[in-house]
Amino acid sequence: MLPNFLIIGSQKAGTTSLYHILKEHPQIYMPETKEVNFFFKDEEYARGLEAYAKHFTDSANQLARGEASPGYICHPEAPARIHALLPDIKLILTVRDPIKRAVSQYWDNRRHLNEPLTFAQALDAYLDDDYAPDKIGYFSRGVYMRYIRRYLEYFPRENLLILPFEEMLTDAESFYKKIFAFLDVDTDFESEDFDEAFNPTEVWKNLPYQMLLRRPRYQKKIPARLRRLFYWGRKMSFSAPPIDEASRQKLEEFYKPWNDELREFLGAELASWGQASLNRERGGASQNSDKVP
Repeated sequence: MLPNFLIIGSQKAGTTSLYHILKEHPQIYMPETKEVNFFFKDEEYARGLEAYAKHFTDSANQLARGEASPGYICHPEAPARIHALLPDIKLILTVRDPIKRAVSQYWDNRRHLNEPLTFAQALDAYLDDDYAPDKIGYFSRGVYMRYIRRYLEYFPRENLLILPFEEMLTDAESFYKKIFAFLDVDTDFESEDFDEAFNPTEVWKNLPYQMLLRRPRYQKKIPARLRRLFYWGRKMSFSAPPIDEASRQKLEEFYKPWNDELREFLGAELASWGQASLNRERGGASQNSDKVP
């Protein structure tokens, strides 16, 4: 058995919640591994179709079979790889305000002690409009139309469902019903988890970890293999602080042509994108740029 749909992205745009909800649906099969990454990682793709099919061995009784690997949207080889093996596949893409998406990915690396730069420094180092697997993609991953066009070279428009992440937050029932209809499964399925955040952001409270989180330049002094030793003790919820005004303005200018093209393509306003406030959609944030609450 092979999948008949893929969640191709975007990273930090609700794919974990989407995976869990679809996994609950009685007519949908999702493998135990959320991110199979078969079409994303060269070493996985090299294992061949038989290895990939093993993820779907128990899916025969479901109408829809899929997996969620958010790197698929931006990987330059993914559209061709997917089409070669699954030419009729249905594709689901969630898109999020690219500035908020970039902030979320950046702070995800910061809280895992894998980013020694401040946000402003990272912006100077990594601002680019095309993703490459060997580069950090904080900003290139949000250039959605570049990647959508690549997929449309291989797949018809009707095979691609694009939904704003913000709709998951404001009208989860409608958001999921559109997906169920796209997959030709029961649209009356409801879950008490529609409004659940399956990937809440937390950090450790211990002082050594907090020091490394607040002063990222010191992370370089700790070998990567040893940083997990600081993951201990109690946790607390975390909200990313707003970025500085200069960075915000630079990113708004950077993303504007891409966002305008996406709005025209979707025929949707995406009204909440580009707002000055970059607080996380769930919860508040510190008022000090790049200072940890």
